[in-house]
Amino acid sequence: MRIVARLWRISEAAFAEVDAFAWVQGWQITRTWHTHTYRDRRFDALISCRACAATGRSPTDRPCEECRGTGRVNLMEPPITRRPEQPSGGRP
Repeated sequence: MRIVARLWRISEAAFAEVDAFAWVQGWQITRTWHTHTYRDRRFDALISCRACAATGRSPTDRPCEECRGTGRVNLMEPPITRRPEQPSGGRP
């Protein structure tokens, strides 16, 4: 039992600075005695784009307007509003 407790203490000391940074960022931390795994929970908000079937291209081979050509949509962002090709109210 003493060896396991010592290994945990060494592990905690070795990862203390990185754990503190991850905690401040709000990341998920998974710990074992010899590894620490960090994951940003914001990745849970990414899903495949249904409009382009995650290809990033529209049927006309242009970048998908829904995902901006990335093939994925972030559920935490507001929907994209259609922007005019040229600004209105000015000279062409």
